[in-house]
Amino acid sequence: MTVLVLDTETCHDGPLDQQLKRLGFSPIYVGDRQSAHAHCEESDVHVLLCDSTDLLPTRESLSAGTALIYMTHIPLSERVMSLCFEHGVNDCWQLPLSDDDMAFRLHRAIARSGRSALDNHAELLRLRNELEQDLRAGQYIQMSMLPPNDLTIGAYQLSRRVEPSLLLSGDFIDYFPIADDYFVCYLADVSGHGASSAFITVLLKNLSRQLCRDLQGPALTRPDQVLHWINAELIEQHIDKHVAMFFAIVDTRNHMMCYANAAHFPPALMAARDGCIRLEQKGKPLGLFENAVFESRQIAFPKHARLVVFSDGVLDLLAPTQLQDKEVRLSEVVSQSEDIDELWAKLEESSLGHDDVSCLLVCHG
Repeated sequence: MTVLVLDTETCHDGPLDQQLKRLGFSPIYVGDRQSAHAHCEESDVHVLLCDSTDLLPTRESLSAGTALIYMTHIPLSERVMSLCFEHGVNDCWQLPLSDDDMAFRLHRAIARSGRSALDNHAELLRLRNELEQDLRAGQYIQMSMLPPNDLTIGAYQLSRRVEPSLLLSGDFIDYFPIADDYFVCYLADVSGHGASSAFITVLLKNLSRQLCRDLQGPALTRPDQVLHWINAELIEQHIDKHVAMFFAIVDTRNHMMCYANAAHFPPALMAARDGCIRLEQKGKPLGLFENAVFESRQIAFPKHARLVVFSDGVLDLLAPTQLQDKEVRLSEVVSQSEDIDELWAKLEESSLGHDDVSCLLVCHG
């Protein structure tokens, strides 16, 4: 049987080529949609494998007996599944697959391609609905893991907002009291989007709660040590993700805040009556470097001051095009806003945002 591989990085001797040949298929490689159409018109093609949603041919452009399969090495997102549905794809693969699994799915796709267009449409609609139900269930669970909104700890009011670009978010916010007269707050931004990034937020919540439960004495002024511990845990788990994080410990009796940064951007902002300052600080992302070093800094948290931390998706919501102008605009918005709803209303200047957007707000008095 002939398998036509529409591959943006055509490789004739790679693992996929070897696997297809082991299974008794004859792969032919092309690098563009026009060449794929030409091959389909000139000869019988049983399966067309495509690794790019931009290159997916439409079902109408293929013969009724050609199975269309989308393949990728990354987790399938809701957006990609929707595109595949629109193009009449018979199956979606997340590589690598075992020989047995690939053989079964190839023959199943070929069998499906012989059905009527109406049958294929119904099957794809069913699969799409199942995926959406699973994602919505995951979204409910993830949102329920967030801390209560408008929580009061001593003289401090804490609130948060998380707006996923998809149903599931790679951003996560948490805050909770530790010891006497202290509380922790942080914003984490996991690389990527969707389900794979959302799973890491579950791990982060459990890790942070577990690590901070035992903080006492000098450790209460060492958020850098917490980042060091989380970094070591993520590396040990061999997770193919990295995490940017702003992490702070607030002393509610002396009104001081110790904070550390793991490649979080844009910088956290401290707004008070005398102006707004950026808490600029270097630091490497979590989960990438075993020997990463983090630094703790301390700053006063005066009455009526506000700590505001955004994920980097906020930059897409701001009208200016230059990064420096966006940072200036963000400081202006924070200085002019008293609560998180007012912040959000001022931020929605642009409709170009495609990233997760989150905000942590801590107000003193």
